[in-house]
Amino acid sequence: MDAYGSWLTQLRKGVVELLVLGLLDARGPLHGYGIVQELQEIGELVAGVSTVYPVLKRLEADGLVSAAWGAEEDGAARRKYYEITADGGTFLASGRVQWETLDRAMRGLEGETR
Repeated sequence: MDAYGSWLTQLRKGVVELLVLGLLDARGPLHGYGIVQELQEIGELVAGVSTVYPVLKRLEADGLVSAAWGAEEDGAARRKYYEITADGGTFLASGRVQWETLDRAMRGLEGETR
């Protein structure tokens, strides 16, 4: 993998938690595959199921999201629904501040040359 590909992989890993929390904050409870679909519609930053499910597990373990099994629907398998917690909201707010700080710094460098 080239340097850009490696950097992009690390960037994706770093922001997917904020994207998941932001999505749950904006849309309310969603099941895991629904989260994957919504994030894929936003853009190419999130790879898919193999990226999102481990993040959901980690967010749940950290108390940033809660999870509950939904009812069966028309014989389909039950789905696990995720919802942002108060701690998750605090984490998201802090993450947004850091993201905005980084964005301002990058924009401040635009157009500068040596």
